[in-house]
Amino acid sequence: MRHPIHLLSAIFLLPLVTPFSCSLTASSIPYDLSPLQGIREVSKDTATPPTTSEAKVKMELCEPDGIGKEDGVADEDQCPPNTKVCLTLLNHKPSASDPDRVTAVIPIWPADIPDEDVFTTPMGKNGEQGLKIYVQGADYAGVRQHLNLTLLCSQSDTAPNPTFVSYTSGLVSLEWSTPDACPRSADSPTAPSNGSSGKGGLSFWGFIKFIFWFSIIGLIAYFGIGIFYNHQQYSAKGWDLIPHRDFWREVPVLLQDLFAHLFAGLRGNNSERGGYSSLG
Repeated sequence: MRHPIHLLSAIFLLPLVTPFSCSLTASSIPYDLSPLQGIREVSKDTATPPTTSEAKVKMELCEPDGIGKEDGVADEDQCPPNTKVCLTLLNHKPSASDPDRVTAVIPIWPADIPDEDVFTTPMGKNGEQGLKIYVQGADYAGVRQHLNLTLLCSQSDTAPNPTFVSYTSGLVSLEWSTPDACPRSADSPTAPSNGSSGKGGLSFWGFIKFIFWFSIIGLIAYFGIGIFYNHQQYSAKGWDLIPHRDFWREVPVLLQDLFAHLFAGLRGNNSERGGYSSLG
């Protein structure tokens, strides 16, 4: 049986998972990638006589659930539904009985990876060159997969899909020139941060979310470990299982006294402000 301290350490070390948002702030520079929403597909062929090898990337950047499930395709030939970027390797040989053979299906960016594995970095002094998204993805066949998505700010290019640059040693490199990679203008509404502001650190709202979830996990761990300890150490039952039971019984009274003092202080300040004292 695991020691309570080890259990508490494991709970506190759990990474926070927040869905990637296409309205984000990277190093205080706001971006809105929501126009890039939708499934995008791009592939690259390599001659490998007597066959042709194809690397195909399917991406849904903004949808929280990722690319979803494709109808008419066997489950083993596609990534799990909660995948934002999926790489499929195929081998084509027209003369073979199976001319289009899937050799590997690799989830590059699972939608549930923690924030700390997604890095967003502006390019240029003020982000005017675009945005780089780097993802440390899941393991596949013992190799950690990565994504390097370079979004180039270009007002003239309107390509509907990114360009497949390369796939080497577990690293998928994509490049996409689009006006939607440009920072939001000064007169645009401020974009909310997704908490993944690259190496510039957590944003304000990311910090608030961290404190909130850290507190919730801390309370759950406190009660869970306390109940477990009281049961194992003292064979406690019922209300006696609650750690520091007497303190928690006093909390409502303490809160009542606190609010009573606050309201009394406010009433006292208001009466003093409205009165006067005689000078003669």
